[in-house]
Amino acid sequence: MAESMRPVEAVSKGGDGYGVLFWAAAVWFALVVVAAVAGDLFPLPDPDRISPADKYLPVLSEGHLLGTDQLGRDILARLVDGSRISMIISFVTVIVGISVGGLLGTTVGYFGGKIEAAAMAVVNIALSFPALVVLLGVIAMVGQSLKVLTIVFSLLAIPAYTRFARASAISLKQREWVAASQMMGATTPRVVGLVLLPEVLITLVTFGLLALGGVIVAEGAIAFLGFGVPPPQATWGGMIADGNRAFADDIVHVALVPATTMFFTIVSLNLLGDGLRRRLQVREAQI
Repeated sequence: MAESMRPVEAVSKGGDGYGVLFWAAAVWFALVVVAAVAGDLFPLPDPDRISPADKYLPVLSEGHLLGTDQLGRDILARLVDGSRISMIISFVTVIVGISVGGLLGTTVGYFGGKIEAAAMAVVNIALSFPALVVLLGVIAMVGQSLKVLTIVFSLLAIPAYTRFARASAISLKQREWVAASQMMGATTPRVVGLVLLPEVLITLVTFGLLALGGVIVAEGAIAFLGFGVPPPQATWGGMIADGNRAFADDIVHVALVPATTMFFTIVSLNLLGDGLRRRLQVREAQI
């Protein structure tokens, strides 16, 4: 009994049920999204402009708030430009995972039986392949581009979302309101699509917020290894790789700035996802 009350107590602290950290995380992530969407409107230098005379300028230099890299390119401008790549890949991946995986998982979870067994066998086989190996293999065959990375990340996400949605659907289909819909004569497509699926999608949104951070890390790792969106396009992982080479000259800000930005972005997504998860636990206890 005490265990079941903990989520309620945790959420009820504070006027709106969310703490200061949650709203701080929301503000940070909102700034990242604004930078990705409206970065071209900011009064920043060209992120690809090379200026050897301005090589490795430190943070708070005149005209370069966060300094410059090994080619004299403005780090803040490239940070904003690189946020667009991270947001495009991560948001498209999560949206595809939620929509496709959510529908598939809800459907097989509702029907169960042989349909569920066959579908989950395919999902388990897909999840058994190392995602990084698959991604690198596809890039080696078709080349590096934003389109290729986005498509491959999205396809790799579907099995995980399918499994999560299926587990959620199995739990939710036992609820009284699902049985009531069936007793009132609702057709199977209506029960799945209009009764069960919306509830599953709510849980998937929380999972998706946490997954956004994972996709950002994966994209950054791919870029760090040199398999991301090719230069001169800025990416956070590529910027960290550039800064890693500068460590030999005791220059740390080139890698530290994008690494710190990525770190705070991932932490903010984890805080947002955790806050929504706790609120969802309260909601589920009330229905």
